[in-house]
Amino acid sequence: MVLMMAPGGTREMAKLVLDEGADAVYVGVVGWSRRGSEHELTDDEIREIIDYAGERGKEVRVVVNTLPSSTEIPMFIERIDMYAGWGAKGFMISDVGCMRLVHARLPQVAIHTSVGCGITNYEDVRFLAESGATHVVLPYRMTVEEIAQVKAMTGIGIEVFLFKTPSGGKICPGKCMMSSYFSYRHWLDQNGKDHFFGSASRGGDCLRVCQTNWTFGEDEGGWGRAMTIKTNPALWLDELPAYLAAGVDCLKVPGRDRSEILVRDIVRFYREVLDRIEAGAPLDLAAYHPRLESFHQRWKVERGQRDRRLIGEAEREARRADGAAAVAAAQ
Repeated sequence: MVLMMAPGGTREMAKLVLDEGADAVYVGVVGWSRRGSEHELTDDEIREIIDYAGERGKEVRVVVNTLPSSTEIPMFIERIDMYAGWGAKGFMISDVGCMRLVHARLPQVAIHTSVGCGITNYEDVRFLAESGATHVVLPYRMTVEEIAQVKAMTGIGIEVFLFKTPSGGKICPGKCMMSSYFSYRHWLDQNGKDHFFGSASRGGDCLRVCQTNWTFGEDEGGWGRAMTIKTNPALWLDELPAYLAAGVDCLKVPGRDRSEILVRDIVRFYREVLDRIEAGAPLDLAAYHPRLESFHQRWKVERGQRDRRLIGEAEREARRADGAAAVAAAQ
């Protein structure tokens, strides 16, 4: 049976998605996952969610998908041991070295590769499996045929987003470093952990600079075209039976940085569809399209609010850096 894994961007969201039928919830650790702190949980909250899930026969995956420095690895391992001791059943990891360490230390836990691993083909998947991964998350752009090939060639657990770009997309999520060119501030907390602003790979929010307008192709004649670099992905549905037939083991609902009610409704929707498919009941997916479209519209509104906030932060950072440079030059 396929595992449906849903986001817990807040303690309340984590409980809602478990109540609505998610088999597992993934929660980010403050400073250790690819989101801003407002969408991550404290240790006390994570322990509460692990207990809440366990009481209901559900599971928790802890997201620790930053790229730790050498000085941070002991802290990383300490936290992994702590969460596993509390009952976390798996972890989402980007760093291959840390993946190997966790597998050697806790061979019984599930290790999901993060989107930051940037998988391209089945040889990438084979390498990650040899490093300790039990599940690999495949990028939006892979077709059903490619997914089936990866499964056949490796046998590893396959995880896919219930989310993709309409055109498949060419930018690999997780590999972009554009945001850190606009801002790369950092500070140490009381435990000696470095916290960052502007770099998702180091535990801060990506500032979504790909979503602002860029002008390309401008020549002496003045021709140019304003466009965004990355196409925004969207929820999908019609291909779901084919994905399951291709051997997908885990379906990942996105949305740690969305509203709790929207994510709750999306989980409820996919739980209903999956239960129908797995029961072998006659199913007309077209009948679900109006509800899916309503989610698209709600998602688009919330995405726009988030992107405007993050792009605004990037612009403020750029002005701050320019002002600091001007002062330094004047001195």
